[in-house]
Amino acid sequence: MKSSNFYKGIFYTSLASLFWGMPQPLFFNEIKFIPAIEVALHRGLWSFIFLLIILVSFGKFKEFINIFYSYKKIFILSVTASLISVNWAGFIFAVSIDKVQDASMGYFITPMISIILGYFFLKEKISMLKLTSLILMLLSICYLILSLKNLPYIAILIGTTWGIYGLLRKQINVTPEIGLLYESAFIALFASPYLFYLNASNTGFFLNHSITTSFFLVMTGLITIFPLFFFNLGVKNISLGFAGVIFYLAPSFHFITSAFILNENINVQKMLAFIVIWIAVIIFIIDVFKNEKNTNVNKIQSLN
Repeated sequence: MKSSNFYKGIFYTSLASLFWGMPQPLFFNEIKFIPAIEVALHRGLWSFIFLLIILVSFGKFKEFINIFYSYKKIFILSVTASLISVNWAGFIFAVSIDKVQDASMGYFITPMISIILGYFFLKEKISMLKLTSLILMLLSICYLILSLKNLPYIAILIGTTWGIYGLLRKQINVTPEIGLLYESAFIALFASPYLFYLNASNTGFFLNHSITTSFFLVMTGLITIFPLFFFNLGVKNISLGFAGVIFYLAPSFHFITSAFILNENINVQKMLAFIVIWIAVIIFIIDVFKNEKNTNVNKIQSLN
């Protein structure tokens, strides 16, 4: 039974990561003619509507109400809502200007940013393998800046916002789906007046362009919560560290999608940077599995 749950965990987490990696960028590519900020606001609004319906159906609305009894949770989730909206807008913007590779790099370097943040703010120790991985990541970014004479701002924006988002969410005990409901509600609070203004002035794309466009904007909500649901389902059956390793499928497929489906140009400098990053990721994965093994050994010894 435990073995069956473990494989289910791997399957659900892989499904979510693959969905993030391929269908999601292809989906946003279909509406890349719409300003990224408008799409991001629709994403927040429709995520809130769909999540609200789902969580009320499952009788979890009380958990959402409990958030408002804690000023700390309200403050942190309001900040993370702002971060995730910037992250979403960054990814959607990357798709719209044919730079999915930069978004891919952003998600690849996120764990490295998390390591730095964990070291300074949570006093977490950095192993030699993690340090090696971190140095390789930093070298690849520096190489890109020097060789292309251009700051990979999208990668840094996506990686930094996602890293800080993860750090802040660790500070409060809120389940991902309940946290996302608050965050999407926070975004919807500001998005609704602006989107209403766009529609009233006939400058927005929702209901003013085509039925297909309006349908895609509504579907941004499901595109957001579908992978989250399966990722959370997977994490219940496998460790968070192992889930983090599987998540690397997402930026890997971002890269594959950008190169072989969206036909983005791959220059030599970016390819070399990605090779170094992939080596860093492999070292990071080895460290995760090493820690997993040590944790399991300690559990067995404590039982004995």
